[in-house]
Amino acid sequence: MTHHPRNPFEFGRVLGAEEIIDREEEIQAVRRTIANRGKLFLIGPRRFGKSSVLKAAAELEEREGAVVLRFDAEKYETLDALSRALLLAATRRLEGSWERAAAAVGRFFARLLPEITMDPASGEMSVRLGAVRSGGDDLPALTMVLDGIEAMGQESNRPVAVFLDEFQRVARDRAAEGRIRATVQEHGAVAYVFAGSQTTLLREMTGASDRPFYRLGERLFLDAVPRAAFRDFIHAALARTGFESSEPAVERILDRAADVPFNVQQLAHYAWEEIRAEGGAFDVDRVEAALERLVRNEDPFYTHLWAELTENQRKALKAVAELGGRELYGQASTEAYGLSASSMQAGVRDLIRRGLVREVHEAGAEGVRLVDPFFARWLEVVQRNTG
Repeated sequence: MTHHPRNPFEFGRVLGAEEIIDREEEIQAVRRTIANRGKLFLIGPRRFGKSSVLKAAAELEEREGAVVLRFDAEKYETLDALSRALLLAATRRLEGSWERAAAAVGRFFARLLPEITMDPASGEMSVRLGAVRSGGDDLPALTMVLDGIEAMGQESNRPVAVFLDEFQRVARDRAAEGRIRATVQEHGAVAYVFAGSQTTLLREMTGASDRPFYRLGERLFLDAVPRAAFRDFIHAALARTGFESSEPAVERILDRAADVPFNVQQLAHYAWEEIRAEGGAFDVDRVEAALERLVRNEDPFYTHLWAELTENQRKALKAVAELGGRELYGQASTEAYGLSASSMQAGVRDLIRRGLVREVHEAGAEGVRLVDPFFARWLEVVQRNTG
């Protein structure tokens, strides 16, 4: 049997400490936060590898004995579900056996009136929180769980950290921000890393002097991976799997992907598969063919996104794609896309809220970019073929 080399370009999963590209400074910042029992806000757009930074830092710290409780708030339907998951993970990781964990639940989280059950077949423990809620508000349960983890951390001889990814899901309004700050600002035994992808919201949340999280902890903004690092990675990965690379082809990948880490890996993956299946050179034409195949494969996804937009939002999205997110509100741009300046601004705000467009701050200038730069290529392909 002939064994083909594995595609070296991976996308769609969180990378580990040995796989992540050129994030040493960010990883070290997270690790320092754990060592200092500090608080850090890690802010970066989707597709930039934020979750991979958290995973890599957690892996490295856990090898040295730390306990890192890493949770993505978007994966839980309610804060109550997130609170229960945090509680169970903390007691299991810090106490070891299920017997000790069950005892710790009653000791450190008594205010939550926990009811513990054990599945005799699997040995899995579950907990129901009986703390009183008012009007469906389950934030008090989360803050009490964090207080309990702090108490456990005070008695532990190991560093303890809580990572909450997509934190804006938890701090959903100013009142929630204030209540969370009031809780964690008293904690000195547990480190906190609050991460999020809604960059505009989190920049305001952590940077405005009238917001509760102002100066609660350090802020770290995740930028694109430097081109030099990605160039070296792509060239080395191709050579390792027996393919020659070319500078123009690698530059085309980075240009088309707009330096977004997820998209760089995705397009390189498709291009690698093209040359493995059909042979030939890894050149610019092969990259373009791979990109067209990619957007055609993703057509149902892009079509669904496009169908959900209003006419003005579609016009604004096309303007962002075709103008590179610059000079959107001038007369020439608004007339070209059939929108008033106010309608263009409203359309862009809607796209930011939907997570299709992100704000960028580069060299003192502000603009917007597509979160997924391949959406622009999809528009070119489908409108070229239907226009």
